[in-house]
Amino acid sequence: MIDVNPSRLPEPEIALVRSADAWVDDLHRYCADHGGARVRLMVLDPVVALDEEFDVLVTGDRWPALTPAYVDALHVRGRRILVVGEESTTTGLGGSLGADAVLGTQCPPSDLVAAVVALVPPRDAAGADREREPGSSSATDVSACAGAVVAVGGPFGAGSTEVAIALAASCARRGLRPVLIDADEVTPSVAARLGLPLEPNLCSAVDAVARGAGAVPGTLFDLGDDWPAVLVGAPSRRVASALRPSEVVAVGDVLASRFAPVFVDVSAGARSVHGEPDVCTAVVRRASSVVAVGLANPVGVIRLIEWVKALGQASDVPVHLVVNRAPSGRARRAELAGELQRDLRVAGLTFVPTDPKLEDAAWSASVVERGPFARAIDGLAALVADDRTAGAAPVLRP
Repeated sequence: MIDVNPSRLPEPEIALVRSADAWVDDLHRYCADHGGARVRLMVLDPVVALDEEFDVLVTGDRWPALTPAYVDALHVRGRRILVVGEESTTTGLGGSLGADAVLGTQCPPSDLVAAVVALVPPRDAAGADREREPGSSSATDVSACAGAVVAVGGPFGAGSTEVAIALAASCARRGLRPVLIDADEVTPSVAARLGLPLEPNLCSAVDAVARGAGAVPGTLFDLGDDWPAVLVGAPSRRVASALRPSEVVAVGDVLASRFAPVFVDVSAGARSVHGEPDVCTAVVRRASSVVAVGLANPVGVIRLIEWVKALGQASDVPVHLVVNRAPSGRARRAELAGELQRDLRVAGLTFVPTDPKLEDAAWSASVVERGPFARAIDGLAALVADDRTAGAAPVLRP
């Protein structure tokens, strides 16, 4: 049996799903009396387990939230899952659900604690994870499956949705597997822009992650090899306002394990629910980079600067500025660049010109693949798809 002497190893922390099964109380008492692991929280609402910090979720096999999508959402957060159930019903759960370990209800609490310890990489006295031994493996390698999440937003009316769509389409043309999520709380409009139905949508994906109702990939619209997969937004502002930011981030995490990059169209952010940040702030905190879009006029520049400075309180990830509907004259562009770079330190600055093809694309529910707009977006996509510019000096793209 694995040595779980608490004097030798820091105790791993458990999130224990509450139920009437006798083994739940037995495990709770054993941890309190004998140590080896610590029950950090009792879980009733599955969303809580997505928000809190712990090492291993321990749950019975009959928990309604126990779905492959929910297990994936926990894995991308670095959690492990131990499922306890009757032998006749738990056979094959490791493969079908992706559970990291499965034990029977007849196992004594000491064996459950040993299984928890076996799932947590050894840590030193300070709690830092040691490197795994060569050849070791786990059910999910979090560092390998977590893809890039790019938040695209800006002040209202700046054109961030059009830029997000174009970025995702550009990556698809380059042979990547992008997905576009409409997480705008104020004006979710990707469905209308691309001529897509309103169902399934972001709410369907949230239900899949938080409540086990279906699978997240099943909520996407697959538009073909040359297009990104699309998750349309909530059907109305009222419905969007009811979504919890942590649930939206969880959807992005699940998709980031299968697609790269994941573009998330966010609004300017204007609300707070139960002390949580709004969706925009929560997505930015998770993102690997941010594309901030503003209009090419004095008011647009001021609003863009304010928007980016507000982001600075939420994240230190690379920020790429986009000046939309930019003038063609070099002098005016230099003036805009000077104003922005005087107040902000960003990873890149891209001027996106006005292009009459955009209006035609909007009426035909298509994207612009050629011309000055497409060229500017292609250059920006090359930066954010594999972002290595964190901390770099600003890059000016004409």
